[in-house]
Amino acid sequence: MKDIKIDLLHQGVIDAGELRISKTRYRIGNKLEDRFLIYLPVNRNYLWRILHDKKIKIRLFIEIPREDSSDERKN
Repeated sequence: MKDIKIDLLHQGVIDAGELRISKTRYRIGNKLEDRFLIYLPVNRNYLWRILHDKKIKIRLFIEIPREDSSDERKN
């Protein structure tokens, strides 16, 4: 299993699957601001833990999947 984890890190790209964006609010002085969070899937915590422990910086790319044309007709 350790070899699999290391191989995934060396690939350079990890598919995190479909994620949702969550909105929360935080205070700066007297002003409330929006903050948007992306929660990583817990089924890959072993990978997130390695990245965190090794202090590996990541770049995040967001792919917006094209909606199926049959779904568009329903709306």
